Amino acid sequence: MHIKRLSVQDSARGACLIALALLLGCQMAPDPAPLARVSGGDTRRDSRVVDLPAGERVTLAELAGPGVIHHMWFTAMSDSPRVYAGLVLRIWWDGEPVPSVEVPMGDLFGVGFGEERDVRSAAIEMTPPGGLPNHAALNWWLPMPFESARLEIENQNDAPINLLFWHIDWERVEQLDPEHGRLHAQWRRSNPVERGRHHTALIAEGRGRYIGTVYSIHLLEPGSWVEGGDDFYIDLPEDEWAALEAWDRTLVIDSARRVPAEARSIANQPMGPVWPTLEGTGCEDFFCGAWGFHDPERSALLHGVSLGPTEDGRLTAYRFHLPDPIRFHERIRVIFRNHGWDVQARADDITTVAYWYQIEPHTPFPELPPVEERLPPPPPDTAGE
Repeated sequence: MHIKRLSVQDSARGACLIALALLLGCQMAPDPAPLARVSGGDTRRDSRVVDLPAGERVTLAELAGPGVIHHMWFTAMSDSPRVYAGLVLRIWWDGEPVPSVEVPMGDLFGVGFGEERDVRSAAIEMTPPGGLPNHAALNWWLPMPFESARLEIENQNDAPINLLFWHIDWERVEQLDPEHGRLHAQWRRSNPVERGRHHTALIAEGRGRYIGTVYSIHLLEPGSWVEGGDDFYIDLPEDEWAALEAWDRTLVIDSARRVPAEARSIANQPMGPVWPTLEGTGCEDFFCGAWGFHDPERSALLHGVSLGPTEDGRLTAYRFHLPDPIRFHERIRVIFRNHGWDVQARADDITTVAYWYQIEPHTPFPELPPVEERLPPPPPDTAGE
């Protein structure tokens, strides 16, 4: 039996193009051959329904490959508020001792602060059922190749998960291309960002492709903030990388530093000793918006605002780089500045999820803090006002 070698890059791009064509009613459809192909590997599914007590873990699947996970679906029933903030998904590839994915499930599927919202992207989905809080359906579409895989969920909520459902849909194949990276996802929080510094979303070594970001911010002070754009430092020479790390460790800016209005054009520029490989011009620009986040929550295939802006200053936005690759060959550092056009040194609460493919091994992740240290206080209850 002939089994076509699978390309993670082509699969992600093809899925995105197909979704775009269907959504937009585009006359120019992508090549139908991948969808029409009837030869290939063996289709498998690992699915269960379990109770998951507070503090317990459950192994979702242990997969013997080679294979590719094409889709994952989850839902849970719980009385715990912000339940998906306390459920942590971990994935180990190819027998590695540390996980390549370790992220609270709410953030992983596009919404911060343990909230449930509608997210309809080409990579991830969250679909809350009307009138049933804490029951959202979560869908994952990014392809994940492996030689072997272990998937686990931990319930870090104080309350049990009365019912946890899942489907892991995957295909067993004869072989994988050695150039196929493994999917990684990492959660990081700066609470708050040290004034005059920035939030680091990712530091990774190896060879890979950065594919997405979920960004959540809780504004802790007034004033403009959206000029704090993205900066990607990719494959820098050793001396420049060392200079960047030294600056990152020692950077201190006067807490009263402000940029006069007539000088605001410089406020959204990188401030480090090394110019970024890819420099951003503003936070909303990175998430494909302009002139601030003014629209209500909206989902698009590759970018969107899944939460906010709320009255208490919370917002979550996402962006996926499926047709526009950000490749690295040795190392990558991704940061988000925290300032506005009028204030160049803010101290807000920022959380990110970084998604990327890379050839293993990967740099071990920072320790994931417990759930009570991952969430800001819940928003005020104004229902009775």
